[in-house]
Amino acid sequence: MTRAIITGVAGFIGSHLSEELLRRGHKVIGIDNFDPWYDPDSKHRNLSQSLDNASFELIKSDIRTFDFSSLLQSNDTVFHLAARPGVQDSWGNGFLDNVEINIYGTQRIFEAALSANVKKVVFASSSSIYGSTATKEGRRIQPISPYGVSKAACEQLATVYHERGLSLVPLRYFTVYGPRQRPDMAMNRLFRASLPGSYRFPLRGDGTQSREFTFVEDVVEATIRAGLHLDDSQLEPLDIGGGVSASLNEVINMVQEITGSKTRIDNYPLPPGDPKVTTASTASVKSLLGWEATTSLMDGLKKQHLSLAQELVPTL
Repeated sequence: MTRAIITGVAGFIGSHLSEELLRRGHKVIGIDNFDPWYDPDSKHRNLSQSLDNASFELIKSDIRTFDFSSLLQSNDTVFHLAARPGVQDSWGNGFLDNVEINIYGTQRIFEAALSANVKKVVFASSSSIYGSTATKEGRRIQPISPYGVSKAACEQLATVYHERGLSLVPLRYFTVYGPRQRPDMAMNRLFRASLPGSYRFPLRGDGTQSREFTFVEDVVEATIRAGLHLDDSQLEPLDIGGGVSASLNEVINMVQEITGSKTRIDNYPLPPGDPKVTTASTASVKSLLGWEATTSLMDGLKKQHLSLAQELVPTL
């Protein structure tokens, strides 16, 4: 049985990861500060299943201040998911949180993990590091938002600590969606704008921008394989993508088909930092982990709709 340490355990991906590791018989210690950046009550709900499991331990603390040296052991696998996400919130003064949480918080974890000689650190990076270059024609590290810059800096830190002997692998997640998705993310907003109520989806741009959407259960499987089955000598960052890209307009049509109602939309200009296209390159993750996404976009959207409808409109 592996002892897994998960930072950001009460978040969208972290809570799903915790449940799956517990289901597979591992001990999980989760760290989260329940930051009010979005509703802390929803984060507590995310952890309801994990908290019912005797193999789960929750530490309420902040990665910027927590004494990781008092926790980490040489047999641990660390899944570092805690971050301040979001492209648009990273502009202006918002970048300070990106620096303190994403960069400084990550450096503290890498430093403590190196000192404890942990088995491995799996680090949640992002497709945002590519900016507008994550296309079928090629890709390079060229972020176009402060958030993307913060994640690229974390990958540079990963290289530095790997050279000092820390076993780690960055996973570049591509537009993750599914149940428990943050309220600021597109799929969550689209469903809210299609369910009964007055909320309207803020469509930024003409809707032709496309993303490689990746269902959260597929992301969790890739993350576990990277943590528990990948050769310790590997540092190669891996794209974690759903396999097929879709435009926002196509997703809107899918949501309307699933809900049977028209999505309420307000139109806005395309904001800075928003790439036209993102496409994952998954050859490496298939080769190294034997992983590829198995959930179609339509099936994943149906699962997210069911979860959100039960949360918002219990009578549906």
